Amino acid sequence: MLIYRFKVTCEESDGFLREIEIQPNQTFLDFHHILVDSSELLRCEKASFYITDKKYKKDREISLKSAKKQIRKYDEDNDQVVTELVPVPLMKTEKLKNYIEDPHQKMIYEFVGREDFSFHLELFKIFQSEGTISFPRCIKHIGELPKKAEQPVPVPEKPIDPKIVIPKIALPAINNIAKLEHLVENEDELAAIESELGGLLAEAATSSNGDQELGVSADYDYSFGQNDEDQEDEHIDHLDDFDDLESLDRRMSGFDHDSDDF
Repeated sequence: MLIYRFKVTCEESDGFLREIEIQPNQTFLDFHHILVDSSELLRCEKASFYITDKKYKKDREISLKSAKKQIRKYDEDNDQVVTELVPVPLMKTEKLKNYIEDPHQKMIYEFVGREDFSFHLELFKIFQSEGTISFPRCIKHIGELPKKAEQPVPVPEKPIDPKIVIPKIALPAINNIAKLEHLVENEDELAAIESELGGLLAEAATSSNGDQELGVSADYDYSFGQNDEDQEDEHIDHLDDFDDLESLDRRMSGFDHDSDDF
């Protein structure tokens, strides 16, 4: 039983290496599954193998899913180059032996999913195997693929809480409120109030007696000499009452008829 041994490296990781053994009669879909399992790839959306030259220049494509590809070819009947859409070969139907043209055949495997990776595949050994070993299989596993940073899941903005409207409650009708006449008098409270009023009246009486002791009289005249002026005016109005006019002249001589003297 003939076996192909491929060396697999990754463009995104220098330390990544896998060695895969697979039979010539097995399909590219089998090769795809062992690559996904050994590299721990997830959520495959698209994948393709490309047959390349020695410098990994792409030529023919083998796709995981149905697709069409534009190709340019020469139309002999019209003597011109035309573009046509042709279906891409599928992995599930294409066998490896139909695409191996070189003992050191090179290929590219591209994986598109949650993370995108590109792998270089190189056939470096062809040998006969005996026994009942299951193929394909990974015989060397070195390094891991770099884990790309996951994009943070956008957190939806918290919706604005709707404004809560508190309904106004109508005040109860006045007729429904208990009337004052229904209130019960508290005799103890009334007695305390009367006692407090009696104390205040006693303090007021004590204060009044203190004013009398200090010689303050309610009949005292606070007109500040107003009575004396009235008596003086009365004497002036009746000059005949003075027995000594010369004494009056001496009293009046002190006025200089200024406005301050009146």
